[in-house]
Parts: sequence; structure tokens; C-alpha cells
Amino acid sequence: MLRLLALVLAGGALATACSAKSEIPAARVEPGDKPMVTAAEADRILRDWTARHNKAVTSGDERLWRAAVTGGLAAPVSARVRTYGRLPASTRITLLNPVLYVPRQTGDAKWFAVAALQRSGGKEQQILALFVRPAANDPWRAAHWLTFKGKPPELAYDAQGYAIPAPDRGLPAAHAAFLTSGDRSAFTPDAYTLRARTASYGDWKAGAGRIAPGPGTSWALRTKDGGSLVWYGLTQQRRLTGGTERSLPTDVRNYLTRAKRNPGRTVEAGWQWLAIGYAPATGKGTVLGESVSLTTAR
Repeated sequence: MLRLLALVLAGGALATACSAKSEIPAARVEPGDKPMVTAAEADRILRDWTARHNKAVTSGDERLWRAAVTGGLAAPVSARVRTYGRLPASTRITLLNPVLYVPRQTGDAKWFAVAALQRSGGKEQQILALFVRPAANDPWRAAHWLTFKGKPPELAYDAQGYAIPAPDRGLPAAHAAFLTSGDRSAFTPDAYTLRARTASYGDWKAGAGRIAPGPGTSWALRTKDGGSLVWYGLTQQRRLTGGTERSLPTDVRNYLTRAKRNPGRTVEAGWQWLAIGYAPATGKGTVLGESVSLTTAR
């Protein structure tokens, strides 16, 4: 069983919204049904991807990054490369003690999630990541990457120890609706999401802007209580008006400086959200963790 092959991560508990003790019946495994990724294959995938990541991060070559990331990670990485170029060798990473969350799926498109301890620059932090391969001949790319303290909610597994795919239950759309209009009918925000609805950055005024799920799809696994643990992204566009260059958010100011653009009195900026949330079988969804990265500014 895959979940017994990996070491349990150390650390505190990531807040979860599930506490039910009922067991989900094991999924029936059809004869000849193969897992998407075996433990040995996942280990090889992670080692290969880490080597490609480390080459990209220290080269500053956007083409190498495009071969290593996709989905919600692609635009932030491109923006970072264009703003800061190559990074020092200390930014290389090593992934330790991976815990695999591997679902069974049909077809050529494949994905799996992993919790691991990321070591970089002498420091360690826990991460939840998700890797995808759209077609058999494509390289594996990271589509989601989030640091956090603790471990994810308890998942349900089939009789062979493989995670069970689940619907996202509308969580990405509910999160976007709250950020756009404050709608809480299907979503309970965390403190970060609440603060993100701020109407100003320094002396810049900011409208609600446009925010939507994406790019691409979401991914979800069934939790032990019948809910869904969901990996997803949100794209956000906001117009900032009336402020001074000094009070712009640091990432926006650095991007414009590198692009040799004068912000004037209006700045159009875009951000990419990466989020992991919990959607119960019934009731409101919640976000367990998120990161927000600049993608463009003009």
C-alpha cells in the first residue's frame, strides 16, 4: 500500500474541517486495473523533476521552466524569471520523505499528489505538490506547489491503498465568488482571503477586479468523511489607481522597474492564486492554505 511506504511528516496540524469517524467503503478494484503511478515510478519522477527544477532555477532560462511547470505555476514562474533572472545555487531544493497520494485513473492523462519535506538553503519546510502528465509522451510537470505546516486531511483509500478521485464540489468557483463580491453562500473564508478583499494598496485604490478559477482544471481526492481535498488555482486581475510608485506592492514595483515601465497613475496587475481547500459532502467549503504570486503588471 502506497500510504505505508512513506515516512510520516513531522510538524503541527494543518487545520481541517473534517472530524467524522465513519469509514468510506473500499473501492472495488477491477482485475487488471493498474495504478497510475507505482511507488518506484513516483520516486523516479520526483528525482528527475527535482533535477530539472534545480537546473532551471539557477539558469534563469524561461524555456527550462516551461518544461518543468504548468497550469497555475507557469505564469508566476515566468514573471519571477523576467523580474529576477537566475537565482543562486542556494535556491536548489531536495525533497525528503515523500508521502504519495496516487489515484487510479483511465486514459493517458495522469496525475498524483505528494507531501514532502523540502530542503533548500539549509532550511526545511513542508510542501504539498501535484504533478501532471497530459499525455504518454509528455514530461511530468509540477502543476501545484504550496508550503504549509502540518499534513493534509485524512484521505480515503481503496482496497490496495490508492487514493480515490473526487469532484471539486464547486470550491474554486465559490472561492472566486467570495473574492469578487463577498458571497459566503458556499464558502467560508480564512483570514488571508478576507484580507485579500482590501480596497487599497498603500495610497493606491483597488477595485474588486476579475477573478476566476484556473488556469486549467482542479484536482481532488476523497477524504475519509466523504468530502474532497481540492487543489486549484484562481487568476486575478485588478486595476490600481491614484497612488505613488513608492507605495506600490513590492512585487509590482520590481516587475515594472525591470520592464522599464513608468506606472503613471494607473496600473493593471495580475496575480495567480494556488490554493488547497476542503469541500464537505454537504455544506460550505473552506480554504486550508494558499499562495498568491504576481504574474503581470503594466
